[in-house]
Amino acid sequence: MSNFYSINYCVKMRSDQEWIDAVLRSVKELNNFNYKDDNSTTGNVGFYINELKVGILVPEVIHELENYPDTFEFTRQDNKIVKVCLNKKHVSVEERSLAMKLVLDDLRQKDKFFTLRGWRNETYPIYYTFHESALLHMERSGCALFGVIQYGVHINGYTYKNGEMMMWIGRRSKTKQTYPNMLDNMCAGGLASGLGVTECAIKECQEEGSVDDESLTKLKPVGSVSYCFRDKRGILPEQQFVYDLEVSPSFIPKNADGEMQNFSLFTVKEIQDLIIAGEFKPNCAMVIINFLIRHGYMNADNCAHYPYIVEMMHKSLQPPM
Repeated sequence: MSNFYSINYCVKMRSDQEWIDAVLRSVKELNNFNYKDDNSTTGNVGFYINELKVGILVPEVIHELENYPDTFEFTRQDNKIVKVCLNKKHVSVEERSLAMKLVLDDLRQKDKFFTLRGWRNETYPIYYTFHESALLHMERSGCALFGVIQYGVHINGYTYKNGEMMMWIGRRSKTKQTYPNMLDNMCAGGLASGLGVTECAIKECQEEGSVDDESLTKLKPVGSVSYCFRDKRGILPEQQFVYDLEVSPSFIPKNADGEMQNFSLFTVKEIQDLIIAGEFKPNCAMVIINFLIRHGYMNADNCAHYPYIVEMMHKSLQPPM
């Protein structure tokens, strides 16, 4: 057995029922909505651009979109709407983006949906498949209304002290639009329009943690987690690209953009206790659980429901190839 796994098997961490229950609660909370669920029983329908399904709409959103017949086309069967398409007269990416912005801004002015109260003035690219060109760019706070896939990056910052692995954890600002004052990964952020994935990860490291250029050479892409949930904002299918960053024991992150209050260095067991206590932003807890699995701290021998937990962190969101 390699030294890597020998160290991780011997680390002090919890494997009791309270920990397993917290892990199950975490992955279930982020998968409380079936992204493939667009049928006549629920009233949910697909949202399409150029006959390509890019999202999902619930009845209360569909009802409001009917007030914009110049922007959306509605397909009906038996007097029920079964499909909503962005009007094909909006040909270019710029035209589609503007049409969507005007609708969302109008809904915002009328205070129709809670999520639009957190208007960001930042757009997300909306894709059919991720490596194709974006079909439009949508105000970030409006994405949950259309159930479009949102992408982001999360960076696990970690180091070793006296042979023990420890992770840098940030405390979110009290003024954040979402999950204020909760614990977060060292650095994370949404994939805004115009940014590549690693470019975004580097940007977040620099802005949220003041990570120096030399440390950034160790930034390592390690996969992704994906899930879909529904909350008071709407439907949120998300895929987070995950990076690991081992930093020097002397490194201390410092926030530069006001989005973090402070940073703390925790042991694995301390992080487990914080996850159990519900201190973490939900998807950040999932990213840490994914880290513990990838690094051998959680495995099929010491973790009940291991196959289920792994599967729940990799839900299928992409269209069939």
